[in-house]
Amino acid sequence: MARSWSITEAHCNQQVDFTPRSQDHDISTQLRSKHTPAYHMLHTTIMDFHQHAKYHLKLAVIMRNHNQFKACLILCDWALASMIKALYIHKYHSVHSPKELTMNEILPLVHTDTEPGLDIALFIGTMQHMSSLADYPNDQPLELDNIEKILQRTEEILDELATRLKDDSSE
Repeated sequence: MARSWSITEAHCNQQVDFTPRSQDHDISTQLRSKHTPAYHMLHTTIMDFHQHAKYHLKLAVIMRNHNQFKACLILCDWALASMIKALYIHKYHSVHSPKELTMNEILPLVHTDTEPGLDIALFIGTMQHMSSLADYPNDQPLELDNIEKILQRTEEILDELATRLKDDSSE
């Protein structure tokens, strides 16, 4: 079934062709020095996705303040997706992350030896599911209290994952 995209979704959904290009198939070998163009491109892409995550969260707060709870929910999902893409690019040294990541791909990105990431992965999966249902009318409207909890947990996760980006970049 074809899906119709709203203007907001089309703008923020980052509909980009993530097909690997032949020129960066071996980018990991080019990253040995922080002064190479490949490293700069990779670092810039990671920071761009991180910035997208922060913007989506700010927009989610604005939507919540205007009682646009479904839009808030979708923006929280997009914020988490942007951060996951930043982690993917950081871990795998590839500027071409998949458009959508499965739970099998998300869990290794959020799980560390010191911080089990199952709760984060489950929250992200739940947000993906709820966001996909937001397009359809349902008989249970979103409540402000629940949206507040979703916003708070999204912000906590983004902060935690952002510290991982910073900690790993100092290596």
